[in-house]
Amino acid sequence: INTIFIYDAYFIYIHGAVFYILLHTVTAGHNGGGPTNAYPKHFMDWVNEHYPCKLPNGTGGRHEYTKTHAGESRSNFLFWSGVTSVEKFDLAVLEFNVGDAFQDVLPQALEDKGEAGKTKEYIGSWYFEAVVRRLLLMRKPDPIAIVTFNADYMGLIWSQLQAANARKVLFRSDVEPQNLFVSSMYGIPVFSAVIWMLPLASKRGTEMQNNRTTYTYSTPNWHSDSCCHPRRQGGHHILSLVLAYCMLEEEKTMLSHNEFDTLEAERDFTLDEPPLLRDPLYLSPEEDEMYIRNSNTFSGVDFADPNGEAKWKDAIVINEGWRWYADNKDNDKFGFIANGTEGGQHIAISLNGEHYGKVEVVFVVSYENFGIALAWFGDGNVDEETNCNEEAKKHQTHRLVARWEFQASLPKNEILKESLPKDQKKMLHICLTPPDKHHKGPDNKFKLLGVKVF
Repeated sequence: INTIFIYDAYFIYIHGAVFYILLHTVTAGHNGGGPTNAYPKHFMDWVNEHYPCKLPNGTGGRHEYTKTHAGESRSNFLFWSGVTSVEKFDLAVLEFNVGDAFQDVLPQALEDKGEAGKTKEYIGSWYFEAVVRRLLLMRKPDPIAIVTFNADYMGLIWSQLQAANARKVLFRSDVEPQNLFVSSMYGIPVFSAVIWMLPLASKRGTEMQNNRTTYTYSTPNWHSDSCCHPRRQGGHHILSLVLAYCMLEEEKTMLSHNEFDTLEAERDFTLDEPPLLRDPLYLSPEEDEMYIRNSNTFSGVDFADPNGEAKWKDAIVINEGWRWYADNKDNDKFGFIANGTEGGQHIAISLNGEHYGKVEVVFVVSYENFGIALAWFGDGNVDEETNCNEEAKKHQTHRLVARWEFQASLPKNEILKESLPKDQKKMLHICLTPPDKHHKGPDNKFKLLGVKVF
């Protein structure tokens, strides 16, 4: 099997099987002893024991995992290159049960979602479904199997001392039922530690559920903090047990399968070429075409194309301190780059509006030596003697933050607040700011990969 589990901190590569897990901070062992004590390590130890592997030369191998970086559905949607760059995998295990509860904006919306569309539950489900649909259409090189893994529930929600308060927050800001619903509509199996642990914790009432002293299965005995992170001892071992148990059950079902008992409706239609995919639940048809199938028309500039200079050269109206070049050893990762601890490097790009008026800026995010740029729409009448950071104060700006805490560099797609309707033409100004107190590294870079208008 080649397998990929998707989560916030690790890729798992296996000779003959590639596991890619995309999960929340639970997977990184937050407040649980770190990655070496988290359930991926325990689970992989079990995989090595139960499914021994060999290297291509015939000698004994060992299944291993390495880090990746995305915390929930939205960040994986924005940093999708972290998934597409993996050469080969067969199984994706999705665990967003906690992280998706905190999504409160949906700039990718191409329609008015109404009041429901403003809720965290709707927004989290929109991104989760988008990730599911992208994976169902992906070939690496074969169609990918998907499993949803609900690894934990939010402790504060389930540990209310008063039953009345517990009822008021039932399933609020917890996406377990949402992921169950979306997964079931796509025929995706769900492995859930919540189904195991929550009934045990609450079966004697909410007061006992919060009593760590006298009740073994209480929520505080499961969680290491007030949120959602399992303890080093017990908690992460249970998570690895859930994965192992459910994997064995799925294996039994597969090995005992009788093709004559299978209904046509049970067949995975995404295996077809072209794949047949159900109508989306949360995405509009237009959003599905734009973000999942990439078939809608758009305009803009692509600075990542090594041979694309002639296509965008005339669109650059102002260039003060930006250079187009490849900044890697292989000399193939191109972009427009500004670098200066004083800030003030300024570029202006002429853009034409499109049907939806959305403007998406693509730039590199890294853990050190990368800073923040301000973006705004204006005209070309800018005093060259004036620092662009001063000019930015006259406009509604959008902060493009090109740094994060993970030791990796990935492209990020960010949609600007201001729109650019069809038949309009504007200049997009981008200005590098000086480093702030959170900056790391001696350089202050910003690498612009392109701008897309749709």
